Amino acid sequence: MKCKKQLAALLLSITLLTGMAVPSLAEPETTDPAPAATQTTDDTAADNTQPAGDNDTDTAEPDDAQADTPTDTPDQTEPAETEPETDDKSPKISIDAGASILVNAETGEIIHAENEKEKKFPASTTKIMTALLALEKCSLSDVVTMQDEDFTDVKNGASNAGLKVGEKITVENLLYCLLLPSGNEAANALARVTGGSVDEFVQMMNDRAKELGCVNTHFVNPNGLHDDNHYSCAYDLYLMAQQAMKNSTFATIVNTAQKKLPATNMNAERIIYTTNQLILSSYSSIYYDNCYGIKTGHTSQSGYCLVSYAKQSGYTYYSVVLGAKAGSEYAGSFTETKRLFEWAFDNFRLKTATEAGSAVTECPVRLGRGTDHVTLVTADDVSVLIPNGAEVSDLDIQIATEDSYDAPIAQGDKLGTVTYSYQGMECATADLIALSEVQRSPILYALDCIARFFQLKAVRIIVGILVAVFILYLVLSFIAGRNRRKNRRKKRNARKRNNRKR
Repeated sequence: MKCKKQLAALLLSITLLTGMAVPSLAEPETTDPAPAATQTTDDTAADNTQPAGDNDTDTAEPDDAQADTPTDTPDQTEPAETEPETDDKSPKISIDAGASILVNAETGEIIHAENEKEKKFPASTTKIMTALLALEKCSLSDVVTMQDEDFTDVKNGASNAGLKVGEKITVENLLYCLLLPSGNEAANALARVTGGSVDEFVQMMNDRAKELGCVNTHFVNPNGLHDDNHYSCAYDLYLMAQQAMKNSTFATIVNTAQKKLPATNMNAERIIYTTNQLILSSYSSIYYDNCYGIKTGHTSQSGYCLVSYAKQSGYTYYSVVLGAKAGSEYAGSFTETKRLFEWAFDNFRLKTATEAGSAVTECPVRLGRGTDHVTLVTADDVSVLIPNGAEVSDLDIQIATEDSYDAPIAQGDKLGTVTYSYQGMECATADLIALSEVQRSPILYALDCIARFFQLKAVRIIVGILVAVFILYLVLSFIAGRNRRKNRRKKRNARKRNNRKR
């Protein structure tokens, strides 16, 4: 009996040693995360009939009957996203266009989107990317000499800036010719001097689009002249405009209603006008005082397009409208864009969802010295754009963290994210960081290392073999001992019998 107890104790010790029953001294008690905390120049009158330098990139403006015919668009590569069902608190607007998007510049929140990632023909809104690359690669004071190749495909009725072969003009003034009257020859010249050739420049355009995160864009020229393989989408054009507007020169140019160009070797001093009716003349009914750009576009295939930017009372928005129709007085790209901006300024307000440093959640920590959890906060105030009448308490909060974290943890380490949504519409996402440092316990760390060592597959196999061999040795030793005891008993019994016989 004593031998059996010793054998059992030995087997238990071996089992503990292999980590099969190692106590989880380093593991914190698992608890549910704490609920997220909520805190609480001169103007010129203009109508819908454009002059020779209008925003039409390859054809003269169609009459109303033609414009009312639905425009051709490429096949979709991504299905249109369906909007979630919402209650009456969430304002809605329907835009009469092939695709549209409205984004708050402060939060990056998309508050309106229709077919925003579907392929559409961008027409002259292409020139946003052309201008962006020229500004990134060229000096504004560089002088460009216009060449014959710059006038390729600049046909009668196509938009142009009145430049001439052999004319010498600075990059800065070429940009005005590109973005105000939407000059196709200016686009070709900027592409040639920026990329070395138009083909090389087009490759640069596509590469830059990928860098910006564009999801459905492919360029084949720098001006937007129609090609079935030249396409973009409302979301991608927003990304391009957002990047371009970071350049102060670009922002100044696209907000210019008219520009006096100095005399050149081929042209006298003259004035060019923007094709953007929202900023052209304060005397027109479509003029919108809150608008600050950006770029128009039109072909018979694309319909009327406008990428725009507006700000009012501390609120700023980017808008893209593609494939709009001609209106009775002004193209639908202008009327629908103005409607979008007015709707946004009237219906949404910024509120603080979480203040900087306020606890959002807590997460378990392993191996910590003196603590088994870490508090997560946001580094900055998190602002959300929500409809008038809605409150921060109406937001849905989604926290993304690991199940637990291992010490050491430094103060400010990013450990997760928090996303705020309103009725299915994502409002803001922010990083969650550690509020304070969590040091590592040497003892818990040592125990954890031992446990992890014995959890290695190779170690488990070796230890298992050793345990099996040891158990076999004990069994064989026990059998051998029992046999020896039997033999001794037999010898004693034999001696006793022999003694009796004597």
